[in-house]
Amino acid sequence: MAYNKTEQKTLELVTPICARCGLSVWDVEFKKEGPDYFLRVFLDRAGGVSIDDCEAVSRELDAALDKADPIPQAYVLE
Repeated sequence: MAYNKTEQKTLELVTPICARCGLSVWDVEFKKEGPDYFLRVFLDRAGGVSIDDCEAVSRELDAALDKADPIPQAYVLE
């Protein structure tokens, strides 16, 4: 799959976070919809992914993205 720079950097940041949580990254998407940008990370695990899993990954990824600062514009992390 071909990722843009933002998606590739996000993939690099989120992969070790997911590994610690026993999850895998299924896909990463950064796109503009209307006036807003959305960064979406799709997770997977045998048996399914819970909302608690999503919250844990989101908190760690949000901190890692803030530190790395790879996205110049405002965006919504999903």
